[in-house]
Amino acid sequence: MKNFLFDLYGTLIDIRTDEESDGFWEKVARLLCAPDGAEVKRAYASLCRSAAEKLPEGGEIDLLAVFSALLGRFAGQGCIFLGDAATFAHAFRDASMHKLRLFEGVEELIRGIHVRGGRAYLLSNAQACFTRRELDMTGIAHAFDGILLSSEAGFKKPSPVLFSMAFDAFSLCPEESIYVGNDLRDDVGGAHAAGLKCVYIETEQSGRYEGAPAPDYFAHDRALLARILFALAEGGTP
Repeated sequence: MKNFLFDLYGTLIDIRTDEESDGFWEKVARLLCAPDGAEVKRAYASLCRSAAEKLPEGGEIDLLAVFSALLGRFAGQGCIFLGDAATFAHAFRDASMHKLRLFEGVEELIRGIHVRGGRAYLLSNAQACFTRRELDMTGIAHAFDGILLSSEAGFKKPSPVLFSMAFDAFSLCPEESIYVGNDLRDDVGGAHAAGLKCVYIETEQSGRYEGAPAPDYFAHDRALLARILFALAEGGTP
């Protein structure tokens, strides 16, 4: 196997965020100089729904555009972020963040694939306005041979369109590629729909589904994940 395409959150990065609590939305209201967190939450949800309604099947919204519209909605409040949606996106994310770290052994895993002649790509459902910075913060931005995020592509897993866009962007052959993720529906189902095999690792962030597709390889821990991927990179059978 030559090409290893990775999911990010829950697979390589352990993250915990809170975008539901009243406390979080009160923080966002203070960022916008708005008086009421509930009002801001309703406005944000409405803008997300409006953006999603315009999408094709399997499409992904870009939250940066949503944040720009949200800033415009509260422009009269004296918000210091007015016109700077990217900086506001960082502040929004920081307000929700409880944990952000690499899972143990991630850097060694990607390095091991490269040492064995393989290439590592990031293909993830993720918002670039958050994720590009978080890749830098965790130190793995330059570990990949290519990166494609759903908000930049305009499509998200499990749509096979996102996978096809990665094949084209990175000149990949599906028969020489495998996907690695922690979600049976989005990762395993999406990979299979695109003609890829998938290595699945179950984590605390993994979704629970009835009738979900079975992965081609199952790793119950990260040591086994490394053994599977290294065997595949060496042309063997795990």
